[in-house]
Amino acid sequence: MSKQKNKVPLKTKLIVILLPMSIGLGVSLFVKYKILLPVSISNGYMEPTLKKGDTAYFNRFYRKSQLGIGDIVLVVSPLDPNSYVIARIIGKAGDSISVQKRMVFRNGAILDPTLFPEPQTQLIALIPQGKTEHDDMKEVSVPEKSFFVLADNRENGVDSRTLGPIQESQIYAVLW
Repeated sequence: MSKQKNKVPLKTKLIVILLPMSIGLGVSLFVKYKILLPVSISNGYMEPTLKKGDTAYFNRFYRKSQLGIGDIVLVVSPLDPNSYVIARIIGKAGDSISVQKRMVFRNGAILDPTLFPEPQTQLIALIPQGKTEHDDMKEVSVPEKSFFVLADNRENGVDSRTLGPIQESQIYAVLW
């Protein structure tokens, strides 16, 4: 007695193998290019958190209500809609923000210094003309539906001190 083998057609085999693979590939490409946004860091504004030349992944799907103090965000520049700024949120609507001798004050209380990582070396390579190592800022009140952001490397960074408070609509993504 011989057993008869049921032959599965090649077309069915290909569908069983290729369909799940193509669905998986499609989902992974969607996540990589529509949800997670890879950004190459082109400057040292966020050093030592994000170093020049590194790639950081930002989440494009987030809730504005979940943004908190200390979150790193990718912001559309108010000066040039084709450029972006990476900075850390330090103030929400209604907060009063000031900077004195590298200390950040939020509503009169000092913000936790561990929020801003210090560089390994205390040498600041280049301080822009007109700024000092302890670039102070008078108290500013954050308007409704806005955030106040600061770069970790405040001596060199571009942030709300020069751009002003950032509107909710200008926040493009949050660091993953």
